[in-house]
Amino acid sequence: MGKDGEDGEGSDADLTVTRPAEPSRAFQREIRAALRYERGLFVKALIALAVVAVIVTIRTLYFA
Repeated sequence: MGKDGEDGEGSDADLTVTRPAEPSRAFQREIRAALRYERGLFVKALIALAVVAVIVTIRTLYFA
């Protein structure tokens, strides 16, 4: 028996399952803007890595 004096067996549901609400347009715009920003950072990082690779390659060929 529980604190309320009942055995825990009942016919009613313990929770209600509802369908999630559709995301608002403002939220979707914010997500797209964040993805665009992150994509830009990724491209900049790739460019920086490519520049470093070129510099290392040129220095290796120059001093070899």
